[in-house]
Amino acid sequence: MLFNNCRSRHHAQLFGAGAFYDLNQYGLQANMATDLQPGQHCCVATPAENDDIEFAWYCFSHEQPMANPDDPNSIVRVLFGERLGAETLPRAEAIGTGPYSDFFNVNGHFKRPSVIPPSGPCVAPAGLQQE
Repeated sequence: MLFNNCRSRHHAQLFGAGAFYDLNQYGLQANMATDLQPGQHCCVATPAENDDIEFAWYCFSHEQPMANPDDPNSIVRVLFGERLGAETLPRAEAIGTGPYSDFFNVNGHFKRPSVIPPSGPCVAPAGLQQE
């Protein structure tokens, strides 16, 4: 599954070690990424400096409801997993590189949905930079 972190949220800082994404329990996000299975690879795209984009890969382990740091009266679905590594690419290169190209529309802008089903296999590429 592909996740668009266009707001550059630092999930591990907000929710603890292993957190890589959060989704609302209401509205459009309530029905997104509801079928994730343990062991499934997930990619989170986060804008970086100089129009670069970091693509961080995780092996999904579980989901946990937690307080929303932006609104402590609401609960969000937090996704957790093992970080497999990351790579940073210039936007122009990422647009033409699968599976990253699925994050972009025909004009080269991030697609609006928070969760984007991949058009092909979603497996972390070999040779990712480990932290």
